[in-house]
Amino acid sequence: MPSKEEGLPVSEENLTKGEEESLLGKEQRVPFFSSPEFGLLLISISALSYGLSASLVSLESNMATPIVVGSRFFGTFLFNAIACYSCDVDLRIERENRQLVVVRTVAGFCSFVCGTYAFQNMPVGEATIIISMAPVFVALFSIWFLGVRAKCYQVILIALSLGGVVLIVDPATIIESDGSLVNLFASFTAISQALFKSLSYIYIKKSNNRVHFMAMVFWYSLTASLITILFTLIMYFSLKEAGASTSWVVSEVDRRDLLILTTISVLGFVSQFTLTKSTQLINTTTISLIRNADILVTMAFQIFYFHMIPSWLQIIGMCVMIVSTVVLLLTKEP
Repeated sequence: MPSKEEGLPVSEENLTKGEEESLLGKEQRVPFFSSPEFGLLLISISALSYGLSASLVSLESNMATPIVVGSRFFGTFLFNAIACYSCDVDLRIERENRQLVVVRTVAGFCSFVCGTYAFQNMPVGEATIIISMAPVFVALFSIWFLGVRAKCYQVILIALSLGGVVLIVDPATIIESDGSLVNLFASFTAISQALFKSLSYIYIKKSNNRVHFMAMVFWYSLTASLITILFTLIMYFSLKEAGASTSWVVSEVDRRDLLILTTISVLGFVSQFTLTKSTQLINTTTISLIRNADILVTMAFQIFYFHMIPSWLQIIGMCVMIVSTVVLLLTKEP
């Protein structure tokens, strides 16, 4: 006669407590490449590659901005197209998701164009720090678009971060001895990049599990490349017909410039690829804060290559901002 244990059917009701916990753990286990930990690794790589790319852009201060922008977008498109073909990615976008892709493309395009101009026309470290205002816009956009509720301590920490930015941007570097404003438009474009960058983060986040991240990068880079080419051609022939200088639209490229532009393209692809994927794995505030690590890269480049040493006021501002960022990273987003 079989024992009761032998006659028991296998069902959830007959599982012991330990077996239930084991089964639950297996169901909740997430593959590494779909985990938040992998997202943190990707966004760290994105911050490093973006910082290096921004530093290289600052070396091309005499290069026409459309040339730098176009090479970066085309490089991103080329490398991503190869990756999409190799992985057999479906590039079709469903009708209800097209608005997400369009807004992300426009925001990403405007963000990089503004950033490129800022990096070319003001100290790269200071430009990157101004762009670090993105977490503020991310927090605001998260409330408006994602329904996230900000806690009091987050508002205080963000305010401290902004205070650090104010200290870092030394007024003595903004106004020349003759009283005229220096790089005022460049500073405005840096702030504009922060706004467009945060908007881009939000819409990439909204596309989570709805649009393949490689398809989003493909359409973003392709559209941005076509817009840049069209704009460059229109401005070039318009200026040439008017007899004006076309130096800010096109410029000569030697071997050194070609090497730098190629490197910017590769770093741009790595930055966009890892950013887009990580945004679908972790929250937008964490992404924006970790991306601010590019400040360390650009500031080091500014100090050791351009020999521009920050003042004590700027150093205090950096410390305030870094501490606020670390505390925000160690706390959970609501």
